[in-house]
Amino acid sequence: MKNLNSEETLWVILPVLLVIGILIASIIILPKTQTETRSKASEPTVVPTITAIPTVTPLSPERPEIICSALYSPVCSQNGVTYPSECEANNAGVTAFTPGECP
Repeated sequence: MKNLNSEETLWVILPVLLVIGILIASIIILPKTQTETRSKASEPTVVPTITAIPTVTPLSPERPEIICSALYSPVCSQNGVTYPSECEANNAGVTAFTPGECP
């Protein structure tokens, strides 16, 4: 290992002392900066909201709920109304219909 004279030793130790100084300064200064930032925060404001309450429509006990497919297969009822499918016609209470759209 090489023996360093006093000037060379100073140049080796100076960067180490500089890093230690920066670390100590950041430990002292940083907490003060964070508390000042937090103290400037405003109080939260309360925004009134409207909550919708869902209503439940009771199903009739004699007819269960039927969900029809989205497949378009039109039927024409005797009263001249076109329904998208036999299922939709049955849900509407139509019992007599013919395949296809009404004229």
